[in-house]
Amino acid sequence: MYKRVLINSKFYPMRIIKIIIMIFMVLSFQNFWSQSKVTNNYSNDTIVVIITLNNNELRGLLVEENFTTISLEIANEVKIFRKDDLKSYRYITRDQIKSIKEFDNPNPIYTKYCYLPSAYITEKGTINTNSHYFITSNSKIGIHENFEISFGNIFIYNVFSSLTYSKELKNSFVAGFSLLGNFNIINASNGANDFNGWGVIPRITYGDEFGNTTIGFIGYQLPIFESFCYGGYLASQKKIAERFTIAGEIVGLTLDGHNVGVISNIILNFMRNSRENWSAGVSILNFEVVNMALDLNFIALPYIGIQRKF
Repeated sequence: MYKRVLINSKFYPMRIIKIIIMIFMVLSFQNFWSQSKVTNNYSNDTIVVIITLNNNELRGLLVEENFTTISLEIANEVKIFRKDDLKSYRYITRDQIKSIKEFDNPNPIYTKYCYLPSAYITEKGTINTNSHYFITSNSKIGIHENFEISFGNIFIYNVFSSLTYSKELKNSFVAGFSLLGNFNIINASNGANDFNGWGVIPRITYGDEFGNTTIGFIGYQLPIFESFCYGGYLASQKKIAERFTIAGEIVGLTLDGHNVGVISNIILNFMRNSRENWSAGVSILNFEVVNMALDLNFIALPYIGIQRKF
């Protein structure tokens, strides 16, 4: 007859337990694998820029990264971000940090300070117009990457023009040379040329569009002076905020071997928009003849100017 085979009732529960344990081990291994660090070529002082799904940009020091999360130190606090919650992220290496500018846009008037120019010139195909006290007008036109021409007037009847050559040197140095001249319409109509003259402005600039310093020479010949007027100047500017730049310049003039005086200007430039820039500040005049006549040590005058870009 048939023999009844008894099956151990514990067989099925034990097998189920073994299967559960195997699944748990697989899941644990998978979780361990997903949590393992991502191999990359960046050092632990790497800066990471992340963009969240809400388009917020955050920057922090890379602490740790794996396949699912990235940890950053932000304001002395370690924060963990899930990569699924990020729109994008990128690394900034040490070499890239050196080349990153502090501001998004350069100073719109990095080619000049108050009255005096830097060695930089107007970009090719661009026209920059500026005015001092709304009584002067000057338009600079970039005709070549190394050449700029300008036309302007003072009180309408005194016109002037210039040709400037600029050349980038090594290590953030730029050299510039301007040849300029003026023509007085009123005096010319009377047969006089006392106020018709010419001059040169060689200079060298160190820096870039965000901040630079210039040392230059000024030489000008006017018949009314009966001598060559010359001098030197030192000027500098620095962008201090996205819309603000501070600039200063000092120039000393000499005529016939005698010190004429010193002019110092300090201004604050405000970028109203990408095409318009306003300037306000103070000009300090120190001319011996004027000081003696007015019994003053110096004269301080407010300054206002405007520049437009086309």
